[in-house]
Amino acid sequence: MKLKLENYQQQMVDHLLSHDRAYANVGLGLGKTASTLFALNTLFQEGAIRAALIVAPKRVARMTWPNEIEKWDQFRWMRVEHLMGEKPSGRAQIYLINYDRLNQLENLKFCDVVVFDEITRAKNPQSKRINALRPMFKNQMRWGLTGTPRPNSLMELFGQIRLLDDGQRLGRAFTAFRDAHFYPTDYMRYNWVPKPGSEEKVYGKISDLTITLRTSDHLNVPDMILEDVEVALPDHAQQVYQKLAKEFLSEVGEGDIIARNAAVLAGKLHQIAGGSAYTDDGAVSAIHDQKIKALKEVFKKVAEPVLVACNYVHERERICGSIAGAVNAATFKGDIERAWNNSTISMLVADPRSLGHGLNLQQGGRTVIWYSPTWSRELYDQFNARVVRKGQREQPLLYRILARDTIDEAVVETLRERGNAQNEMLRVMANYRRMLLFKGGKDKLNSESSEKTDE
Repeated sequence: MKLKLENYQQQMVDHLLSHDRAYANVGLGLGKTASTLFALNTLFQEGAIRAALIVAPKRVARMTWPNEIEKWDQFRWMRVEHLMGEKPSGRAQIYLINYDRLNQLENLKFCDVVVFDEITRAKNPQSKRINALRPMFKNQMRWGLTGTPRPNSLMELFGQIRLLDDGQRLGRAFTAFRDAHFYPTDYMRYNWVPKPGSEEKVYGKISDLTITLRTSDHLNVPDMILEDVEVALPDHAQQVYQKLAKEFLSEVGEGDIIARNAAVLAGKLHQIAGGSAYTDDGAVSAIHDQKIKALKEVFKKVAEPVLVACNYVHERERICGSIAGAVNAATFKGDIERAWNNSTISMLVADPRSLGHGLNLQQGGRTVIWYSPTWSRELYDQFNARVVRKGQREQPLLYRILARDTIDEAVVETLRERGNAQNEMLRVMANYRRMLLFKGGKDKLNSESSEKTDE
C-alpha cells in the first residue's frame, strides 16, 4: 500500500525537512510516525543521510515503527536494526532503541538523524540516560515527536527542548529556567507555578522549531490526552503467564494461518494480564492485583469521576469489590445516564460492549480508563465517544493500564493500526507473535525484511 499524505501530514513533513531541530506536537490519529518516515525517506533519496536512530518507548520501538515500515510500499526497502546491547552494524537505515537502553550507546557516529518519539519521556532534566547521550551529538539532526499538544506542566518542556537544541532557547541550566519563569508557592520550594506571562514567553522562544497539529482541526473528534500506565507482573504471575505464552507461540504457524486454539490462549493471556482468569471449571482464579493498584492511583490522580472499561465480568467484580464508590454498570438500577451526568457516580465500571453505544456521558466526566484494552477498534472508539463527543466542555483524558511485556501491548498496537473487524483478532495474534520472537532474540520478521532488501 502506498502512502498518500494528507494536507496536515504534508505540513509536518515540510516542517521536519526544513528544520535540523524540530519539535512536533501532533495529535492522536494524525499519523506522525508515517509522516516522519516519509521525511526520512526523502532525505535518504536525496543522499542527505545514511541512517537514522529512532528513540522510543519499548513497545513503540519494537512494534509501531517496524509495523509502519512494513505497511507502506515506500519504506519497505529500509533495513531495520534493533539495538539491544550490541553495537550498530552500519548496514541498516533505521536503528531502533528504547529510552532505557540509551546509556548503552558509545557514540552516534553511525547516524545522521536522531528522532525522539514520545519525547515527553525526556522531560526529566536530571535523567542520567538522557544526559549521557547529550555529549555524543555532533552534527546530527534532531527531531522530537509527541502526541500531547501541551505538557502537563510548563516545566516539563525544558528537558525536551534542551535535548533538541543544546539549551539555545530555554537555557542550559534547569534552575535558571525555573527561576526565570516560575515562583514557589510554599516555604520549602516544592511547588512552583508560572509567573504571569511566562507561558507566552516560553512558547514564543521555541516557536521557530515547533509545529502543532491538533486532532480537532483535522479530524471530526476533539483533542484528548492519552497516557499509557504500565505495570509489571509480579514473579508468580509472570511464571504463569510465560508458561502459557510458550504454548501460544507453539500454536501459531509461520505463515498467515493461525491455529484456532491460539485465539483461546490469547484470551487467557489477556485475562492473566488483567489479574485474574477463568479456570477450566468456570471458577475465577485471582493471580495479581497490579492493575487494581494502578487504577486506584489514576483515580486518585484525576480526582474526578472516571469511566472504566473492562472486558471480563470478573474484572468488574474485582474492581467494585476493591475500590470504594465503584459502580458496576451491569447491576446498576435506575437511569445510569442521569446518575452519571449528575455526578452521583464517582467510578462507573462497564463492559464496552454494553456501554459502547447510545449513552451521552459527556456532562458527568471527561476521563476514560481502559483497565483491560479491547482489540476491537469499533468498541474502542464507541466507548471513548461516551465522553469524547460534542458537548464535552473539558479536554478528555484517556488512560490505558497495560501489563508490561504482555499481550496488552499487541492489543494497543492493533488498535493503532485501525484494522477492520474481520481481522482484528488475527492481527493481535500476529503482533503478539512478533513481540514474543523479538523478546527471544529471534526477530525473524526483521531478518526476512533484510533478506528482501538484499535481493
